[in-house]
Amino acid sequence: MNLKARTIAAAIGTTLITWGIAAPAQASPPSKDGQIHIQGTIKCAPESKTYTVKKKPGTAIRTKPAKDAPQVDTVYFGNKVSSKFSCVNSGWIFVCISLCKVDENGIAGRWVFRGDIA
Repeated sequence: MNLKARTIAAAIGTTLITWGIAAPAQASPPSKDGQIHIQGTIKCAPESKTYTVKKKPGTAIRTKPAKDAPQVDTVYFGNKVSSKFSCVNSGWIFVCISLCKVDENGIAGRWVFRGDIA
């Protein structure tokens, strides 16, 4: 491998590491656009909306913004929830409805799948 190819490979490797590829998701400080960007597959932004549960009999409340996160409760059909954050994780959108923490130290709270609320 010549010097130019090695330099390009090193730059790409450094960029991937900087972006958090091959590393657990980690939050970065808020950017100029007001969103908190998570290195890896999760991207979050503050949100303040009220939704109504449209899924019958209800939607799962999860500990993390992930479909496979443990379910801790249920919000039943017709009930209203207020969002604090919205996160996209592997194409799935979740909103945090309570105990929300999204910062450079991690993500926590009570999350519901956006497709189950309107």
